[in-house]
Amino acid sequence: MLNGGRPGCNGGADGTGRMRVCLVIPAYQPEPVLVELVKALAHHEYLAIVVVDDGSGPAYRRVFDAVAAIPGVSVVRHAINLGKGAALKTGMNFALCSYPDAHGVVTADCDGQHLPEDVLAVARTFECMPDTLVLGTRRFEGPVPFRSRLGNSVTRFLFRVLVGTPISDTQTGLRAVPARFIPQLLKLPSSGYEFELDMLIAAKHANIPFRQVFIGTRYEPGNPSSHFHPLWDSMRIYWVLFRFTLSSLVTTVFDNLLFLASLAHGSTILRAQITGRCGAMLLNYFLVKHYVFLSKQTHLITFPKYLGVVFFSGLISYVLLSFLRSEFGLPTVTAKLAAESALFIMSFLLQRDFVFSRRSDEASTDWDRYYRKTPWTAYLTRRYTRRVLLAYLKRFAGQLPKPVVAELGGGNSCFVDAILEALKPRLYYVVDRNAYSLELLARRLGTERRLQLLLADVLDPPEPWKADVVFSVGLIEHFSPEGTARAIERHFAQVAPGGLVILSFPTPTRLYRLTRWILEHLGLWIFHDERPLCDEEVMQCVNRHGQVLARKTLWPLLLTQRMVVVRAGVSPPAVGDLAASGPDRAA
Repeated sequence: MLNGGRPGCNGGADGTGRMRVCLVIPAYQPEPVLVELVKALAHHEYLAIVVVDDGSGPAYRRVFDAVAAIPGVSVVRHAINLGKGAALKTGMNFALCSYPDAHGVVTADCDGQHLPEDVLAVARTFECMPDTLVLGTRRFEGPVPFRSRLGNSVTRFLFRVLVGTPISDTQTGLRAVPARFIPQLLKLPSSGYEFELDMLIAAKHANIPFRQVFIGTRYEPGNPSSHFHPLWDSMRIYWVLFRFTLSSLVTTVFDNLLFLASLAHGSTILRAQITGRCGAMLLNYFLVKHYVFLSKQTHLITFPKYLGVVFFSGLISYVLLSFLRSEFGLPTVTAKLAAESALFIMSFLLQRDFVFSRRSDEASTDWDRYYRKTPWTAYLTRRYTRRVLLAYLKRFAGQLPKPVVAELGGGNSCFVDAILEALKPRLYYVVDRNAYSLELLARRLGTERRLQLLLADVLDPPEPWKADVVFSVGLIEHFSPEGTARAIERHFAQVAPGGLVILSFPTPTRLYRLTRWILEHLGLWIFHDERPLCDEEVMQCVNRHGQVLARKTLWPLLLTQRMVVVRAGVSPPAVGDLAASGPDRAA
């Protein structure tokens, strides 16, 4: 059974029933429908509604005065029209300053295209995953204006090819933006319609996960209320995408100039190729790092990988160039341009996904991406972790008749099958705030009646179950120190007195640090918010709630994990440390 919706996602509520989300609506010369839209939205539980008058002028003052009179609504004004992007940034800044505890903002258009129920659906989805950029995705079915259908189709295709992220509606104005991402957006130079596309590219660079929620599509005949200018605004939007290729064009010109100059001075083709490639390489590296991929990584990380790609592509280019000259008799310059053109997409993809793959040291983990394509190494490490976990469960909870088991952060759990078989529990709760992972688990074990899937924030589950066993694997390290302490507290809040709590988390051994360093430098590390936890941090909280029965370091995992088994509600021993070899042998 999968429980979702508002009851399962109450981690974001502020105690008054309101969501911790502000609604931002940019408006330029709006129709009276704006007043009705805001009235309908004001009935829901947003922290606040911020309407930005983007220099509409005195003729529209009455519309904005009527909006400002609605309870819970603030109107912020521009003296002149600055553009939709500027209005969005003004609204975000106002919301962030006025409501610093908000999880983020939801943006919506003022022309009535977005139904209040669709805005609410995006906001509630965001409440369950407040670190995610949630997009209200139009289906583009029915009587959609040709310019809207064509513009979105072209932009969607270019965005997929150049950025590498499949998004069905790149121009949607209905989206939920995490609060931690807003300061970065406020620094973007774009101020018009291209800001919304810039936002998607910046989210890709910052490793902000995406989530799409399908919404209805409404257009008036001819779409008269839209201030989108098809030619000028489309050119500005596509320029955001084409800047990815501009650096390559500049580099190609510089490369060929050096190549021709070297040939004119009597160099061989190979020498001229090397000269042109080395000179262009330094220029291209500077351009793509700072102006294309906006990488924040050090040169020590990116430059060696960049050199490898340059060497690899240069070698293939030379082979192709020689082949085209010898087999087809093409002139040298023509053969070189043909070879470089054939390798353009390959070089771009290697730089995008290998050289500059890690965009931000402060990024969160994209769990949707992880569940869509789980690394093959995980299947090996999970088998070992499952074996150790089952050994402890059989030892300390194996005698319980039909226990109740709760797994926190267990979306698409790889342990549930084995535990159902070994312990024969009466109920097995799985709590996670990632809806996709729970959908995968529901598809896999949807007929298992003992399984209870709850879409909820693990830091604030809906109610205490007093389970016999509560455990998590790879959960508590994905929070700040305060969040980790609260996550541990929630384990003990869900377990019955005398019940079993098991925590498994990464610990910063030298082996862990070396393995993670290698993965990061290869661009293969995806758990960007993972904090390896020292024993002291975990035990300080654990010892307040029970007695440690066993501890074990899982060395074969390379990214070493620590597993701690605790009897809840039992006073810890006065002296001694239970990290001895006895518990290790038990596993």
